Amino acid sequence: MKTGSLRARVIITTLALLAIVLAGVVTAVTLAYRAKLDGDLHSRLTTAGAAVERAGSAGQAKRLLPGLALEGIAIRIKPPVGAQAPAAPATTGSTIRARGSLLILDEILPDSTKVSFSASRASIDHAVTNLLLVELLVAAAALVLAALLVLQGTRTALRPLSAVIETATRIAHGDSKLRLNPSRVDTELGSLAQAFDQMVDALETAVEEARASEAATRRFLADASHELRTPIAALQASVETLLREQPERPERDRLEAAVARDSDRLGRLVDDLLGLARLEAHPTRTRVDLATVARPLVEDARTRSPRAEISLSVDADATVRGDTDALERVLRNLIDNALAAIEPTGRVDVHLRRLNGYVQVCVADDGPGVPEDQRQRIFERFVRLDPGKPGHGLGLAIAHRIAHQHDGDLTCDPTPNGASFTLRIPAEL
Repeated sequence: MKTGSLRARVIITTLALLAIVLAGVVTAVTLAYRAKLDGDLHSRLTTAGAAVERAGSAGQAKRLLPGLALEGIAIRIKPPVGAQAPAAPATTGSTIRARGSLLILDEILPDSTKVSFSASRASIDHAVTNLLLVELLVAAAALVLAALLVLQGTRTALRPLSAVIETATRIAHGDSKLRLNPSRVDTELGSLAQAFDQMVDALETAVEEARASEAATRRFLADASHELRTPIAALQASVETLLREQPERPERDRLEAAVARDSDRLGRLVDDLLGLARLEAHPTRTRVDLATVARPLVEDARTRSPRAEISLSVDADATVRGDTDALERVLRNLIDNALAAIEPTGRVDVHLRRLNGYVQVCVADDGPGVPEDQRQRIFERFVRLDPGKPGHGLGLAIAHRIAHQHDGDLTCDPTPNGASFTLRIPAEL
């Protein structure tokens, strides 16, 4: 963008417009004044011609000389030459002709005497020149005065911009809480100040989110390193024992089973870590029927826990807009957690309903439940309420993040028995 001086632009533009207006006024006044003087001179010549016509003879015309001279009109009388011409009426209203700076009017009297009237326009030129000089001096003085007034006015008008510059400078030097707080937002400067405050608020929020993200990333890397270290160390120890000692069965079978178990645990942990990293990308959203997603998951759970009572109920249309794979992962995690919490003959209820513009999926079980003080903490990464059970504390963290990515939420609800988790996703209209 162009960054020339705004004050200079305002002053130059204002003075240029004023100069154009003054030039137009000076031109119009000067032309009108000249036209008025020319009209007066023409009128005096015409009046003089009429007076001579009324006199009727050269003798009578000579008596008018002093008065006409006072009006700046000269008379030249030319008597007839040779024989007298027949009498003719005087000709009046003749065209006034110009010769140089003179205006001339000729009259023929009844006795054939020619009377010529002349008046100089030099006085008109002199008067117009004087008027023009006065106008130019007045216009110059007006421009100078206007320049001073505009300079002072722009300094006052642009004072809020100086406040914006000062505030921005102080914010850049660390005073991030400083704001303009405009008294009015329905003006140009008020809108600018409001937009500036909103921009600074957004930047401050972005900085805080970046710092929080950086801290979370560091914590995540530290936790991930700790979680990976345990299965890797166990896997390495088992493999080294197998290679070094070549034990006989059944010790060899036990070590091979430990290698398989640790490899599986490590694979699931890496898969969850990759899934958590993929959540930073925006999911592809399509129409998803959560009831269609939940049914095969419930059937699979019934196959894996044939003695448990697992129910699925759908009260209304459960169509949402989201990523099918991500939402399936959330439901699978909730059902798997419920199966892990209950006894072999326990109960799991999966209930889908539509409420207040959201599709709600409630997964409840009759297991030991979640302590009240842990209902928020269980959604943090690598948090496990029972370290003795399989898992590494990433499932619910991933599910919680997926819910928020879909403009929804995942909560652990209070219940007198067991645990109850509710996934809320905005319903597709």
